[in-house]
This record gives sequence, C-alpha cells and structure tokens, in this order.
Amino acid sequence: MSSFGIKRAGFGLTAFGAITAAAVLVAPQASALVQSIAVSGTTHYVGTPYTVTADVTATSFLFKVTFTDNGTQIGEPVAVSNGKATITWTPTTAGAHEIKAVQELISAKTVTIDVAAKPTIPGGGGADSGSGDLGGLLTGSAG
Repeated sequence: MSSFGIKRAGFGLTAFGAITAAAVLVAPQASALVQSIAVSGTTHYVGTPYTVTADVTATSFLFKVTFTDNGTQIGEPVAVSNGKATITWTPTTAGAHEIKAVQELISAKTVTIDVAAKPTIPGGGGADSGSGDLGGLLTGSAG
C-alpha cells in the first residue's frame, strides 16, 4: 500500500473517531429530562377532561414540555414547575390515544390510553330530568 493510501485511511479513521466522540458528547443522558407521563383517572371517556402530568428531572426545568395526542399537539408547550409539567386533555374520539410528553425534541415518554364513548343516561336525561312533580308531598304546616 502506498504512503498516500495509508495517510488517507488514517485520516478516515481519525474523522470517524471525532464524529463518534462528538455524537457521544451531545447525546442526551437517559435520565436527563422526561422521566414519566401519567393521565388522571382510571376510565376515560370522550368529552371528559383529564390532567396529563409529565415528571421531569430538576436539571431540565429550563425546557418546556410539549404534549401530543396521536401526534397532534395538545395546547401550548408547558413550563416545568417543581419537577412537573401538567396540561388538561379532553379526548374527542373513542379508541386508543398515544399521549406523548416531549422536551426539546430529545427526551420523550408515551402512554397509551383507551377512551370509550361517554355512557348515555337511561330515559334520555332531558333538561327536566330528575325533577319530578312532588304532588302535595310538602303540604302541612310547620309549627
């Protein structure tokens, strides 16, 4: 192998080593940002609001958390306070919803929530539902 070929191979290995070292230095720490995500409630219904909470490390309070539902952003990015970022989420469709908390595009956690259609009230539950005629039950005198 010529001296030119050896120098070229050496340069390639040096460049590869430098790129690898740079990637390791800028890679996020596994525990640096979003630690977990949770949704309030145990049964979830369409049209009912729930609180979504992301727990983050104390070192990441400078970065806002963006929440998404099946890839669609929920509200505006949320500031971290006392190691938590919270937002209200109201599902609009039944089925599986992947709720994700993302912090600065380098740390994310997801949870999948099954959402059911809101149960209906027997009898239609109209505007006057629950107010029957008391028909003389309140007659008499206090005394």
